[in-house]
This record gives sequence, structure tokens and C-alpha cells, in this order.
Amino acid sequence: MTLLAVGSSVALARELVRYALTHWGYDRSLIDDSILVMSEITTNAVNAAPGHHIRIRIATYNGAPLLECWDPAPELPLPRDAGADAVSGRGLAIVAAYAQETGTRPSATAQGKIIWALMPPA
Repeated sequence: MTLLAVGSSVALARELVRYALTHWGYDRSLIDDSILVMSEITTNAVNAAPGHHIRIRIATYNGAPLLECWDPAPELPLPRDAGADAVSGRGLAIVAAYAQETGTRPSATAQGKIIWALMPPA
């Protein structure tokens, strides 16, 4: 689904994950974790390409939710060492903590990148 890279799109991405994974029969704990992960990768895309279009994809791979978000910015997200009082900078650490695997790949069009997270299987 294509979204505008604005803050309200993060909430929409969360709801789309909730809807899809509930419809597919995943348990509440995995749904909640997946919502958090999608929120983080979508927030990164919004911050990387404000005002542009981003795309999210929710799929399954070997029985596990696969969450993806594309943005047009070429820069890769880098983990940061967020201080105790920081209000941002923990997103990639959160994604890594909840996902079974995570990574970045170039888009098929060579414009921008896709951040993905494979959640644990049900």
C-alpha cells in the first residue's frame, strides 16, 4: 500500500498490520509485536523521506509475518546509541529485539530501499 510520508501514515500502517494478522489468525502477542515493529520501520521511512510516498507490505514467509517498508531515500538507517533521556534513536534496536530477522535491500527499481523484518513464526 502506498502512503504519504507523514506521521499519520504510521498509525495507518499499524492498523493495517493489526487487520491483516488478525484476519490471518495470528495470536495477540505476535500481532502486538508486529504492530510495534511496523511502527518503527514506517517511522524511519517517514523521517527519511518526509512528504514523499512510501510503501508498506504485509505478507507471510514460511508461516511468519513479513513486514516491509520502502522509501525513496538512498541513505540506509544506522543504529544509534540513544541516551537514557533521548526521545528517539531506539527504533532499529526495537526492530532487532522483536524480529527473527531484519535487513535492508535496494528496491527493484534501484530507487530507495526496503527495510524488512521477519517476525517469529506462529
